[in-house]
Amino acid sequence: MDALDQKIIGYLAEDARLPLAQVAKELDVATATVHARVKRLRADGVIRGSRILLDWTKVELPVAAIISLGVGTAESLTDVAARLRTIPYIVSCFAVTGEFDLQVVVRARSSEHLGQVLEDIRQVAPGMSRTVVALTTYFEGRVPPLTDG
Repeated sequence: MDALDQKIIGYLAEDARLPLAQVAKELDVATATVHARVKRLRADGVIRGSRILLDWTKVELPVAAIISLGVGTAESLTDVAARLRTIPYIVSCFAVTGEFDLQVVVRARSSEHLGQVLEDIRQVAPGMSRTVVALTTYFEGRVPPLTDG
């Protein structure tokens, strides 16, 4: 991946619906060049898809919670994560260092709904846990610069 690839990714990360012709114009390269590079980046698995950013309040999932889970040594984190994936309100799952083993991000309709999701999580991962509820989201879904320049 070279500097041009990184610039193309930067434009598409900001707005995945941006026409490739416009990206090419901004970068002062041929549209065919951008098309070919995006095709290669997808084939190489660098670009794995395009996503939309939701206004969670407008889709009635305003409650965000971060749950830290202790799994212990008896089970594989991969196996627990696979079971957690079956809970549709878990939007992210990370293996982490420190006191806990996994951290999941949940979106819920209400505090009561969050309680139901937490119960589902306890059924799948019954170990120690800690839940933090977000009060305000200032930003999310950012892609950091891929270069220092």
